[in-house]
Amino acid sequence: MTLEIDVSSAIRTLARYRELARAILDASPSTQETYWVEWKSEADIAQKRWQATFSRHILGFANRDPDEASKWLGGCGYVVAGVSPRSLTGTPVHDAARIEAWVSAYVGQGPNAPEWAPSYVELDGKSVLILTVEPPRVGHPIWTFQKDFPVPTESTDKTPYRAGSIFVRRKASTELASPTEIAMLSRRLVSASVVKRLGGLSLLVRPGSKAVALDLSEPVLKSWVEREENELKPPQEEPLSDGAAVAADPASPISQALAAFTASMFEPDSRTREDYQAEVGKYIVGATKALPAVLLRHAYERGMGRIDLAIRNDTDDPIHQLQVELYVAAQGVLAASEDVDIPDVSLPRRPVQFGKGGRSILGGLGLDQLGMVTGRGFPYASPAIRAIGRRVTIDNGGSARVTFAPVDLYPEQSYNLDDFQLLVNRAYAGQTLTGEWIARAKDASGVVRGTIAIEVDPDVPTVEELLAPASKDDQQTDGDV
Repeated sequence: MTLEIDVSSAIRTLARYRELARAILDASPSTQETYWVEWKSEADIAQKRWQATFSRHILGFANRDPDEASKWLGGCGYVVAGVSPRSLTGTPVHDAARIEAWVSAYVGQGPNAPEWAPSYVELDGKSVLILTVEPPRVGHPIWTFQKDFPVPTESTDKTPYRAGSIFVRRKASTELASPTEIAMLSRRLVSASVVKRLGGLSLLVRPGSKAVALDLSEPVLKSWVEREENELKPPQEEPLSDGAAVAADPASPISQALAAFTASMFEPDSRTREDYQAEVGKYIVGATKALPAVLLRHAYERGMGRIDLAIRNDTDDPIHQLQVELYVAAQGVLAASEDVDIPDVSLPRRPVQFGKGGRSILGGLGLDQLGMVTGRGFPYASPAIRAIGRRVTIDNGGSARVTFAPVDLYPEQSYNLDDFQLLVNRAYAGQTLTGEWIARAKDASGVVRGTIAIEVDPDVPTVEELLAPASKDDQQTDGDV
């Protein structure tokens, strides 16, 4: 049996890592590991035997045939600890730097080593470790085990772990390479003359790009709710209905006629004071619950926190299918784009003031239907229509990871990546966030890494500013600024 998971593209986000762990857990106990995944239910990478074991599997995935590996998950391989079919034991969580040091002792230090990275996901309250091994490429060397490790006597795996050993991945296991497999790796290596190594890339932050800080703290939200309660308090005396307006000049025939006409257009407010207070109470409960999501939605619809990036090829060679991934490792950040669903929420309808709830005899022919603008202002515009071909993949699992659609770059060319929005916690207002980026290409070996500085606007919009009717300039637009 095979795992129930989409293998058409690489797994690189926390959501998909969790999907992989779930697929392993839900699989039949008879399910075997595959050409692209190895799992260990009970394993702690802090133990030396597991460091050596995981390193062996990393080398095995890195020593695959590029054409064969590319049939699944973009060529990536995965080593999973803490879960197996119908068994979820979890694994201890360790710092990524320590994991890298432990494993590098056996697989080598970059750039003279396979490229891999650790990630943790939580599944049903347990932590699962997933090591992602980047795809093998034409021109890659034969990766070897870097130092001897004695096989523990209690281990069921008796494969010798010796410095210089060449491990390869077979259908469902990692083994020492056969002469045929070594010949394949040699052919992969000697093809290096036709494969260039990726380099000469710059990721630029375009002018005007700033994240926006939002204050969704409890005191701020509570203050707005209290103001709403005060504004909706019923008057001390029974108010006049809309149909009982008093003329400014009772002696004026025109004023008297206007008052009479107004009275004829409305029926009196039929609500009792108790009805009105119950209506207000229901509104306050609903508004309190919806307010944080509504503020996020309004900030998104106004295009706040827009970030525009450009990738530049500073070399004389074209680059095909270049993919850029940006990671902002900070708590309390949210990335959003046209491809990320922001909940379409709104505040409940605000109760009409007591005494102003009379029904117009015009019935459904309200001012809105007659083409006139009421005091509520224009409704918020929906997000701009997505242009064909635009795609940004975002993972907001703890921090923000933005993966841009692959692009082709000519020599000495810059390309404007799809824009996105970055909404952050108030604590970051006026500060500068560091974004780590990585770029990889389909027709070049290796990766390029770097960092960019993302400014956060020092001005924090108030609740009232976010809830006010949006002007045309506030609403999102598609295209360059």
